Amino acid sequence: MKAELTFLVVENAPDVCDGIIRRMAPHTQWQSLGYSVSVKDALSKIFEHRPNLLFLDWGLSGGSAFEIMQNIQNMDNYNPYIIFNTGFQKDNPEIPQEIINHYQVDKYLIKPIWETLNQHLSQYLLEAEEKAALQQNDTKKIWLDESSGKKILVDLDKLICICQHPTEARQRIFFFQDDYKEINVALQWQKCYELLNRFAIDYFVTKTRGHLICKKFIAVYERPFVRLKSFPAKIEVVKESIKQFENWLVNSHNFSLG
Repeated sequence: MKAELTFLVVENAPDVCDGIIRRMAPHTQWQSLGYSVSVKDALSKIFEHRPNLLFLDWGLSGGSAFEIMQNIQNMDNYNPYIIFNTGFQKDNPEIPQEIINHYQVDKYLIKPIWETLNQHLSQYLLEAEEKAALQQNDTKKIWLDESSGKKILVDLDKLICICQHPTEARQRIFFFQDDYKEINVALQWQKCYELLNRFAIDYFVTKTRGHLICKKFIAVYERPFVRLKSFPAKIEVVKESIKQFENWLVNSHNFSLG
């Protein structure tokens, strides 16, 4: 975990900001990054400091919390603990639905928030510290844009393979270890390679613009087919790539090719 845990208050009412910061003061393991009343200032501080904890109000100068959360989802290796709050739920009943369907928040509070924070802030901070600790040990979590428009937090360390969608030319299917999870993503193949390279995922393109496999999930190689852990189908290594693949396999896995 970081030696210092940081939090930022994003709230359009300065008196509410002061009240939150005052309640955080006894929790000396947390360092305040101050507060922001506008979307622009909040995003600037988030991009620069990547706080572990956000107190996030819905209504802000220059926009709303939705813009903040959208930008957070587009940041690699960043998944802060978010305490979302609003006083506008009655007049804007769509807010909870938007939050639940499209964004990741850890707590959803209705104003006034003081009684809730007085009772539960310590528990929230324990959860935030646990989340920060997990992220320090797991740096390969990113948000993927599913073809349906939904964003999904995935762990690239659990990526088994990527395959071309059988009917949608612009879509790739990302297969993950957890429950044989499939995610359809409109991402060009070159962008897939760049993504895996950025996170140091060891992979091999078994068929150009067709499929690739990740090193850690190789179970058996029976020329020209590869069987992967937690994946039901065989994947073929195309003829022109077999020699290169076998060299990579031996060097990467200490496999013995008989």
